[in-house]
Amino acid sequence: MDAITSITLGESVGAVAHALSVIDASDSDVDAFGGMKFQLASPPLYTSVRYLIQCVGDAVSLPPAISYIVQQIRRWTPKFNKHYKLVVDHIFERVHEVRRAVKEARDLGEEYHGNCLIGMIAEKEGLPGQESLSEWELRDEALAYILFDLSSIELFSMKFLAENPQVQQILHSELLSALEDGPQNRPLTFDDMMSADTPYLEAVVAEILRCAQVAPASSKQTTEPIEVLGRTLPAGTNILWCQHIASNNATIFNEDKIRALDEVRSETSRKNGMGGRSLWSIPTDRFEPDRWIKVEEITGKRTFDPRAGYSFPFGVGLRSCAGKQLATLELKIFIATLNLSFFLEEVPKELSSHRAQIELTRYPVQAYVAPRTWTNTQ
Repeated sequence: MDAITSITLGESVGAVAHALSVIDASDSDVDAFGGMKFQLASPPLYTSVRYLIQCVGDAVSLPPAISYIVQQIRRWTPKFNKHYKLVVDHIFERVHEVRRAVKEARDLGEEYHGNCLIGMIAEKEGLPGQESLSEWELRDEALAYILFDLSSIELFSMKFLAENPQVQQILHSELLSALEDGPQNRPLTFDDMMSADTPYLEAVVAEILRCAQVAPASSKQTTEPIEVLGRTLPAGTNILWCQHIASNNATIFNEDKIRALDEVRSETSRKNGMGGRSLWSIPTDRFEPDRWIKVEEITGKRTFDPRAGYSFPFGVGLRSCAGKQLATLELKIFIATLNLSFFLEEVPKELSSHRAQIELTRYPVQAYVAPRTWTNTQ
């Protein structure tokens, strides 16, 4: 959450710094498995954002009638209004500061260069041909990014890495080889993440997004009658698309079932076919980053193939997730930084189930790690 609030508002909620200060100043308990447990009181702003995420999660996961009742009641409770006010007031404060900085720069005849989402929006306001957003519109833009943070996918990524030590070894070797100037001893840069010499990092990120299923479904409403597999859906029909089911079933083992529907597919569907993608040949219930790697026959060069198979963690088309590029970049930085610093050992089976719950996104119930520095790894 620190990362996404920094990118959105220009400053973090201070969760990591607060946690480190508490850990340094407090004693820890050791559980039956040898793990360290700390009692961490979260910063108020972090607590309020987490509460709003839970509220949105209830809205999308509860049955519609119950969700409506819960949301109507909750909006009048002191608890909701307290947390909502704290988050919104903070956003408005940052918007005012940024707009004030833009005005001061222009008064001095200087250009203002925004270093965050609201800053980049504010620097274009008032310029010829540029629209200006109201405070409430800016609030909505900021909230959309903040509430859809990547905490759940980062928790899943640590689970998948810990369960696949060979993947960690390959990734670590690639990063040390591809990135210069001792990448394990410095912050990673945008250029590092755009390197063409890290195809396995790209593959690991793509495979984590495919397997984690943090956004298992998306919904759309038809604005006019459409035909789907020979059936006409009238305007106003709500359609729920479970993208993880579609991706998991798109294998060579199900090809006959998939092809059996070709006769009732629309002309557009038949024309576009599989969109340049292949059916997965590796079972989809396995975590296997190599499914995304293409090896050139002559040179043996390994490259990342983003269209290797079916996986749509951010949806598809014009209505896909607007922040998918930002989310992917943040996840790449997280995984690369983590892998350069630590080897994650497997944890006891009692602490490593894949049971999950849904708030705004799907997240693991258990997310324990046993980090070791690479120098201490056998």
